[in-house]
Amino acid sequence: MFDINKYYNTYPYYGGYMDYAMMLGSCSCKKSYFRVLNTFDMPLDVQVNDILMAENLKIGEFTRYVKFPPGTYHVLINSGENGDLIFETDIDIDYNLVYTGVVSAENENENNNDICILMVPEEKAYHMTGNMSALRLANLCTDAPEVILSASDGTVLFSDIKFGKVSCNVAIPSGRYILQLKTNDGTDILEYGMDVAPKMHYTLFIAGKHKDGSAKIIVPEDGVNYLDLC
Repeated sequence: MFDINKYYNTYPYYGGYMDYAMMLGSCSCKKSYFRVLNTFDMPLDVQVNDILMAENLKIGEFTRYVKFPPGTYHVLINSGENGDLIFETDIDIDYNLVYTGVVSAENENENNNDICILMVPEEKAYHMTGNMSALRLANLCTDAPEVILSASDGTVLFSDIKFGKVSCNVAIPSGRYILQLKTNDGTDILEYGMDVAPKMHYTLFIAGKHKDGSAKIIVPEDGVNYLDLC
């Protein structure tokens, strides 16, 4: 179950949890947003309470955001191939937040068929200035237990990001980047070209397996860039 205090203590950025807590205390918003991203190697149907969020959602695909009042919701995940129930759980949605629920293998064992849902909240950097953008990395690559992401000039943006973990945000100058993803032992996984726009927030989700060439970086635009939040 997602723990907001643990998340903000672990991944502080531009003021971290204290800024968030002050903002929440003065906020009258009664809504949040939630979408689903599939990084599990089969098509899935995803239902949240009585809402069918996704039908036959393939690996690398994500749903649109749906607005939810804060509360606890029951999630059912079925095989998109035969309709069999393969996972169910409860999720907590807090006030005035944007979440991506990442359906993933439960651990980094590349033959693992167990499934989980990782709740990834987004945080907006309200004090981001100038020609800067915010970037973070989520590792869901089942045969890359730890990864490093560098720019083509050798600048290391993220290192030692373990499977199932999401990095803190880093501020980078906006522009065109060729990103190089490697395992911690230096094995190349892939290169990814990306245009980073000013004052935008991006989460790079790594999915697939690098040994069979299916590893990919998925960059659905973060909802904090455009959704109606306090």
